[in-house]
Amino acid sequence: MIEITNLEQKQLSLLRHLKIAGEKLFKLKIHDDLSPIGWHIIHCLYIECIWIRAQFLDDNQLVNKLKDIADGINIKPKNRGLNLPNYEYLFELAKSEFKKNLIFIQSIKEKKKINYFIQFLINHHSQHLETIKIILNLINLKYNKATDSCFSIVEPKLFKFYPINIKEGIFKIGSKNKKNFSYDNEKPLNSIKLESFQIDKKLIHINEWLGFIKEGGYKNKKFWSKSGWEWKYKNKISLPFGWVFHKNNLSISTPYGFKKASKDSPVSNISYYELEAFAKWVNLNIPHEIQWEVSHKKIINKFNVWEWCSNKFYPYEGFKPYPYKEYSVPWFNNYYYTLKGASIFSEKELKRKTFRNFHKANVRYIFSGGRLSKY
Repeated sequence: MIEITNLEQKQLSLLRHLKIAGEKLFKLKIHDDLSPIGWHIIHCLYIECIWIRAQFLDDNQLVNKLKDIADGINIKPKNRGLNLPNYEYLFELAKSEFKKNLIFIQSIKEKKKINYFIQFLINHHSQHLETIKIILNLINLKYNKATDSCFSIVEPKLFKFYPINIKEGIFKIGSKNKKNFSYDNEKPLNSIKLESFQIDKKLIHINEWLGFIKEGGYKNKKFWSKSGWEWKYKNKISLPFGWVFHKNNLSISTPYGFKKASKDSPVSNISYYELEAFAKWVNLNIPHEIQWEVSHKKIINKFNVWEWCSNKFYPYEGFKPYPYKEYSVPWFNNYYYTLKGASIFSEKELKRKTFRNFHKANVRYIFSGGRLSKY
């Protein structure tokens, strides 16, 4: 069964990244919003046990054992990881119980129903794997230094808009979820009428962002929203997150160390506030997520960075929570913006046009960038 093989790959990747963190870093809480890497591993195991053992086999033994450590709903982020077991025990527990879950899946007779939950777990683990990579990037930036070989010269370049014209019409957005998995917030399929608009064929590149910096984009208040300027000023923001300069040469942090900056690479690790200021600088807009989705086939670079959209995260008409309310409903609170696409650090399962990521406007530790539009 392909789904089981894919789930096993995610399990192995979780274990591999636990090894990358190692005993010294697996309990480290690097950011107030982010749980330690070790917690993500045990949480993924806990979720597997809920949907495989408790749901189908009526076996709650391991679920009950892990609940006080790994429950993402009832344990507040600030408390996650405080009572993790030691590194060796956690690694062996996850390794052993992951394997048991794969065996248990084979014994479940309700194949059609269990297939949905296998895909759910694959997507769930994929999201946590990217969060782990975000944590590794934060660790790299805080504790490591870029060597001389990691720097390159990037010349600033004037931004150029390469518009794709989308004519007024009625478009289908969202997912039917007949063959391929989708989360509840991607459904149901809706027909939406849109006015004509233009969207950039490409993402904003590093050299274009450098042009924004050189032209005083981070220093000119007129480009920023009131809340964006207050955030920027308070946090002394003057560059995208993870950029390091040395004698005008640029290096960029990644989960696996520093790398040379490439002029043609899309800018990453920017907040919504920063993209908003850039858009105003060039007299353009941030696209709505519906505009992004209907132009999906025509745009390029769409899975290099998460792309900020102009709208807050909201439920589609006809939305129904499934398989549990807490996955989407708590985030429809008008604090979160939608992001579309995926990043180079995303798992392949998340790289679909209907997937909806969501974060607050000030977040930039995620692998986020954007493209612009005109309407």
